[in-house]
Amino acid sequence: MREGSDLQAFSRFIGALHEARLALCGPDLLAWGARTLSDIVGFDAAWCGWADMMPDEVDIIGTTMMNLPADYVAFWREIKSDDLLASDVKAMKATQRLWAHYDRAGDRQTDGMQALADRYGLRQLSVVTRPVDPLRPQLFLSAYRGGPRARPLQDNELTFLACALDHLQAALDRGDDGADGVPRLLVDRQARPVAGSAAALALWSGWRGDAAPACFDTWLGRRGLRTVAVPSPLADGHMLTELRLAPHRLSDDLTLREREVAVLISQGRTHKEIARLLGLSPATVRNHTARIYAKTQVGSRAALTRALMEPTRAPRLLA
Repeated sequence: MREGSDLQAFSRFIGALHEARLALCGPDLLAWGARTLSDIVGFDAAWCGWADMMPDEVDIIGTTMMNLPADYVAFWREIKSDDLLASDVKAMKATQRLWAHYDRAGDRQTDGMQALADRYGLRQLSVVTRPVDPLRPQLFLSAYRGGPRARPLQDNELTFLACALDHLQAALDRGDDGADGVPRLLVDRQARPVAGSAAALALWSGWRGDAAPACFDTWLGRRGLRTVAVPSPLADGHMLTELRLAPHRLSDDLTLREREVAVLISQGRTHKEIARLLGLSPATVRNHTARIYAKTQVGSRAALTRALMEPTRAPRLLA
């Protein structure tokens, strides 16, 4: 980056980020961010994602890579106990630093760091991370420069990356309400959110702060909400899951077959017509109908149609 151009470059990045988040979310948005920041700041490769800073080791939650071989994460796992950058990141809270740096030609070395740098042709390795919530995994960006003349990232460049990560996390959080307006959470295998809308994160925080232990689904159910889970497998065995927090409807209490029958009833179909369409006997359709009316507690086709469309009650987001 040229001296004096930081503010203009950052302004352009924020403008491009607002455009990108309209079409991208989750790891795809992170991959876009790594490529864009590489063009602005100038680095050859990057590793970006979320990490849990556990007492004894760093646990990688989900990542995206730029210009790195597919085996990079697997090899890093082999040497992570020697990772000087990881140990520096764990100490950031005490040191108040925003980044950590490793120089392959520097005085501070471990066998693992030397092996990692030499295997992938890396000379200058920097990591920036932004903890946004002590209960959530941290967003991080590792930026790498290779070649014998590679220079370390300067303080202004690392500050630029740290501020960019703040806005990337904010874009990920704001982008997690879909076009339908349903609050969304992007969670790891342990149900910790890495991104989510304000309403969804407030719900999750309320659940974590609730005195009575309860499954998140059960806790949401008492507030008139249900979860729809959409898994997102990533490379290296990582898994993120999008949880859509939708209003609970009476139809959610029906079996798949009962929902099929209920929809046809609401369309005005007779028992004989439903039996023919679904390949059932009229007696079976009548039994399904009786269970449907009992579960939804309605007594007419019109009332059943409303019950299928309307939430059981207004969701209580934090009650």
